[in-house]
Amino acid sequence: MINQFQSNLNAIKALDLSIPLHEVVLSQILIEHVDEVTRKQWEMKAVSQRITELEAIIKFLEGKCQALELIHASQHPRNNNSSGVSKPTKHAYVATHSSCVSCRGNHPLYRCKQFRKASAQ
Repeated sequence: MINQFQSNLNAIKALDLSIPLHEVVLSQILIEHVDEVTRKQWEMKAVSQRITELEAIIKFLEGKCQALELIHASQHPRNNNSSGVSKPTKHAYVATHSSCVSCRGNHPLYRCKQFRKASAQ
């Protein structure tokens, strides 16, 4: 396990990324936990970039959440209770699905054959 980990780490370092390694890992984790539609929208937006900055993904997701909240608010006006004060509604949009940052396949990075092959060299 340690040898495989070191091999993968060396392969990532060999890519000579312009962004910190922790951002690559956190970006992958974040994208793995959004629904398929959102992930596809992100991939269409980020198609020109091989590896994207974490901040760009966060801004994209924040924008999408704001849009969904506005859509939801316009479709479901709040009902006032007897005191005339409306109760806030809370929503969470979460889904899990993995996407490889190396080949964009439907698997996590650690299962990527292309990545493993590059790390073995």
